[in-house]
Amino acid sequence: MRLLQHKEGNNKGQTAIIAAVIIMAIMLTAITTIGYVVLGEYKLSQNDILASQTRYLAESGIENALLQIGENSSYTGGAFVSPIDSQINGTDNVTVTYNTSDTPEQATITSEATVYQQGTTNVLYTKTIQVVASLGEIPQIDNYAIFANNYIYGSDFTINGDIQSNNLLYLQNGTINAQNINAVGEGGGAFNNLDNMTINNTGGVVNLNGNILLSFINDSQITGELGCGTAFWGGSSCIVTDSTIGSQAQVSAPPSITLPTFDTSVWETYAQNHGTYFTSAPSFYAYLENYSSVSGGIDTLSPPPGVYYIDATINEQTLPSQDSEGNYIIYNFTGSTIITKTAFGITAGYTQTTPFLDSSTGKYLPAIITGKQGIDMDQPGGYPNAQINITGIIYSQGGISIGGSDHYVPGFNGSVTINGAIWSGNEISINESDDQQSSPQTISLDSNIVNNTEGFNTTQTSTQIISWNETN
Repeated sequence: MRLLQHKEGNNKGQTAIIAAVIIMAIMLTAITTIGYVVLGEYKLSQNDILASQTRYLAESGIENALLQIGENSSYTGGAFVSPIDSQINGTDNVTVTYNTSDTPEQATITSEATVYQQGTTNVLYTKTIQVVASLGEIPQIDNYAIFANNYIYGSDFTINGDIQSNNLLYLQNGTINAQNINAVGEGGGAFNNLDNMTINNTGGVVNLNGNILLSFINDSQITGELGCGTAFWGGSSCIVTDSTIGSQAQVSAPPSITLPTFDTSVWETYAQNHGTYFTSAPSFYAYLENYSSVSGGIDTLSPPPGVYYIDATINEQTLPSQDSEGNYIIYNFTGSTIITKTAFGITAGYTQTTPFLDSSTGKYLPAIITGKQGIDMDQPGGYPNAQINITGIIYSQGGISIGGSDHYVPGFNGSVTINGAIWSGNEISINESDDQQSSPQTISLDSNIVNNTEGFNTTQTSTQIISWNETN
């Protein structure tokens, strides 16, 4: 009897061990299964990422080709390598062919992206995108005295030369002598406004068709044609009151213009090699003091002609209007070009009757070149004949403000005269004054100096995608 009880105890122990082994096996199987699932999901996720990166690579090839065609209509493509990580490499081959028999001309762009394992020919993913784009001419920017990629505001001014705003125009109390004045209206949502304007455009068009809402012309004289769009009710989008118009017509919207790029890197190196490179605005001002000449309370700073490159912050950029002795300053930069990657400001007398002439090409550089922070030329009031007189292109990726500030002092004959052109990547404002006091500003297109200024590709091509097809 006791022996039987001992055997039953052993059986229970064996059963418990077997049950434990089975449970552990089940758990191990579950853990292994979960691991495989997680690993599979990870691989799927990685595959999705690689597939997306292949697509992005192909798309970037298309976008780059469209940009290149805009700058050079003979661009035929190229090969590009884009490392994705330490083990995977992406390549993209772009080809561009042109069909000149179509009107307008078309370009077929093929971008073939392939992702490889590093050091092998093992293809992981491929994506091919083929785009057909229609090509058209963009109006040359060197035909325009004033160009702004955004609004143009103006008051109390005279402009001699054509004008283009890729957005809207808001002009009052001014005179324009030009053939064509365009408001493309790409930004929309507001109104063109011409108030108390005299526009001598015989044989040309004031094209306000671009505005998606309305254009107001009040108390103005236009000798040539006023071009208007179609308002939402079907009639003319121009509201004309107390004005004299040569003729009026409904016309198509003018094409937009692209601000050309200017590569400053070459001239940064040039300035470094010729001692006219400055790491801060104060160091630039200290340099200018070496060329000081004081007479009758006026300190004239006349540095030698050159390319002055100021690598400074936005808060250091306005030229001082007085020296350390309290004398008013007049700057004379004749024969020079000023370049800064940030902003540039003038609140003093300033003369720059010719920009820098590049002896290797026989062409000029623009008079002033800045980055996206823009240019601010305040009304130079406060002392006699404190005028700003510039010949050349005023170029900025950002906005440009001319005259019109609280610095204006009646009776001191301050003015801004620019002969050349003003090209802005943002907006242009002329005589925007808080106290509404300003003296007339004059801006005139000098086609001779503009056409002989280097650094710009002014012949550009517009591209409009007609079809987009993807494979793989």
